[in-house]
Amino acid sequence: MARSRLGTHLGVVVDGYRMDPAVPGFRDFVLELLLQHKVVFFKNQHFSPATFAEMVGQLGKKEVHPFRSDADVIPGISPFQPYPEHPEITGIHHDEKITGNLNAWHSDLNWREVPPFASVLRAVRTPPQGGDTVWANMAKAYDSLSDSVKSELDELRVVHDWVQIYRSAFKDKEEELRRMQERFPAQSHPLVLAHPLTGEKLLFSNKVSGVRIEGVGEEESRRVLDLVHRLAWRPEFQCRFPWEEGDVAIWDNIATQHYAVSDYWPHVRKMERIILEGIPIK
Repeated sequence: MARSRLGTHLGVVVDGYRMDPAVPGFRDFVLELLLQHKVVFFKNQHFSPATFAEMVGQLGKKEVHPFRSDADVIPGISPFQPYPEHPEITGIHHDEKITGNLNAWHSDLNWREVPPFASVLRAVRTPPQGGDTVWANMAKAYDSLSDSVKSELDELRVVHDWVQIYRSAFKDKEEELRRMQERFPAQSHPLVLAHPLTGEKLLFSNKVSGVRIEGVGEEESRRVLDLVHRLAWRPEFQCRFPWEEGDVAIWDNIATQHYAVSDYWPHVRKMERIILEGIPIK
């Protein structure tokens, strides 16, 4: 087994290791790497959907995405559930007609009351070139701030809302939209939080779901959110992974943001993801 760092501040690639939950210490080994490096890439892992689901289940409790679809695409929603027997597996499939639309810095489901702790993504089919994913370490982003800016941000809270992500999927479906808003109301989370497992301070907001700062005016809210969200764009805090079929990535969804690079049209890119239930944050 070989390990190599991918970025200065996050990312490690593991080659020559089989992700087999029957191996003693499998869960502890993976989670230790995850907490240390924030995103871990395992090469040459070729699973059936059932084996993939079983493997991820050994790492934590699997969560089913609230917006479920059996169709390849719903306007405004790219992921779907490709396997009725494994609803926890979300397909992210793009081709000539279904173009990539995840090219924005985000964390997965920050708008949940308890956001997912981690996401696991496997490459089923990759394009001949392009289709990389980039991750950003939001603890290092926080560390880069001056003490005065940190003190300004430390007590703020951000409202996260799914509506701006999925609004177009509810065109002419106002009653259904209202029911989903009642089921998944907007959530307030700390802008700066201590990671529930490591205690590390980090920035917890992103441009996709973070809509406003509580208790301040619109102009001030936008100023603060723009300052925070743009930090993910800085290459100093990032690592970039070129996918090959059979690769699996596991990332800390609390401590990182990610960006799927949509530069492979008209080629096919098929990924499948399972998210792990979160740990309450304060």
